[in-house]
Amino acid sequence: MRSPLSPRAISGLHYTVRQTFLISRRGISTSRNMSYALTSDGSVKHTPTNRPTLPPDTVGAANGPSAAAVDAYLTSKLAPKGQWADDPILEECRRRAAEADMPEIEVSPMQGQFLAVLALGLKATKILEIGTLWGYSTYFLARTLPAHGQIDTLELSPVHAKVANENFLALDLYPFPKVHVGPALESLQKLDIPGTEEGLPAHERGYDLVFIDADKERMYEYFQEALRLTRKGGIIMCDNAVRGGRIALEENDNPSIDVTGLRKLYDWVEQDQGKTVLMSGIQTVGHKFWDGFAIATKL
Repeated sequence: MRSPLSPRAISGLHYTVRQTFLISRRGISTSRNMSYALTSDGSVKHTPTNRPTLPPDTVGAANGPSAAAVDAYLTSKLAPKGQWADDPILEECRRRAAEADMPEIEVSPMQGQFLAVLALGLKATKILEIGTLWGYSTYFLARTLPAHGQIDTLELSPVHAKVANENFLALDLYPFPKVHVGPALESLQKLDIPGTEEGLPAHERGYDLVFIDADKERMYEYFQEALRLTRKGGIIMCDNAVRGGRIALEENDNPSIDVTGLRKLYDWVEQDQGKTVLMSGIQTVGHKFWDGFAIATKL
């Protein structure tokens, strides 16, 4: 693997992870979130942005509890006490991330627990994550693995990677996640298919589960590399796959919200016609607002 990028090498790179989306004429309500830019010392500078909370056909339709309140209720009921989404050490890790001025863009507790359910159901032993941040989703994925398992996670920022490694130690994760620092596409292109060096049969080579939660501009390229690295029958899951509904707009009148990578991916799936993958798209609401997952299995 290439050596980690120096802070100087990544200075000026900018990723808007939760970007501006304010279309009041369509009745879409919005909420504040953050975008971030990497600085010369490897830290991040945050900028508040807006994003939609609910689709326009639901705004004002209900007077009951908010989606965020329902998320909190589900977490209180479905997270085992002191474990998984209720693990008290996660709050220590969250504080460490806040002290490093990291953006609050991790998956929600129930989304993290969903990743764990998926990995356990697959009986996954090899997992790849694209986009580490402070290691929240990594925690859920790593906890599902057997002792001989493998989890690789890719992170652009050396500051994020440092915080994530500190969190993994605090969480006592085993197997310990391996953080690859640098631009994700370059790291992906340098990864070998797991099991190749060990001489495993072809059908046993590859990751069982890949979770993509990185910049959306390169979603298509990330997916294609993930497809190369995934075994047949494996699962590739893409976060932020709906982007407040903007993926469905023919003309993007707000270039600050980049959906070109997602639309390119969806166009490829349409052209593939079920030959290579079978994919589903799921819209979500909650304290993470209006977004969704795209989830595919390699045929």
